[in-house]
Amino acid sequence: MIMNSPQIHSIFPTPIGIYEINNYESLNKGLTNFLYNIKKEDNPQRSMVGGYHTKENLLFYDNTYIKEFHKIMSKKFKEYFYYISKKEVGKNSKMASWGMIYNFGNYAKTHNHPLADMSAAYYCKVPKELNDNGSIVFNDPRPTAKWDRNFSNNSTKSFKAKEGTLIIFPGWLEHHVTPHNSNEDRICISTNFFVDHGTFFK
Repeated sequence: MIMNSPQIHSIFPTPIGIYEINNYESLNKGLTNFLYNIKKEDNPQRSMVGGYHTKENLLFYDNTYIKEFHKIMSKKFKEYFYYISKKEVGKNSKMASWGMIYNFGNYAKTHNHPLADMSAAYYCKVPKELNDNGSIVFNDPRPTAKWDRNFSNNSTKSFKAKEGTLIIFPGWLEHHVTPHNSNEDRICISTNFFVDHGTFFK
């Protein structure tokens, strides 16, 4: 008896985009210096435990490196969105960015960005001895998958912090950041992207 091979479908995928930014050294140095210079301003905290967190208005600063970062983020978000949806983002789409400086023992609690269509983490400064500490960890978004004992090996997926690396993910995806285990600061810029969905219906 000849058995036909079954069709196996992988459903409900969660797209995570990993981008390595070319020639990031100059950009990162400029962004790092800029964030240290504004560190004396308000510290909203949000999901972060300890450390320094800017307001979400980073892209409004008149700074050469912030402007360059803005262009890179806009381009990469558009690439990611087109790859997963085969659609262009609308002309009225918006972005919001904020910087974070992690000191020893600082971390980010489990959270998501529910109002954002896409979110991202870009690493400006990462200590060489950090290893897996300070990684971003994503939770499996399927609430009942944690009971599976046959097909799922883990209920989380982590990515190491690395200078010049940009990670883009759906805004609804829950994640946290493990404690920073270094006396040297780790600096990251997070960004939310809000798609102009109105253009899809014209």
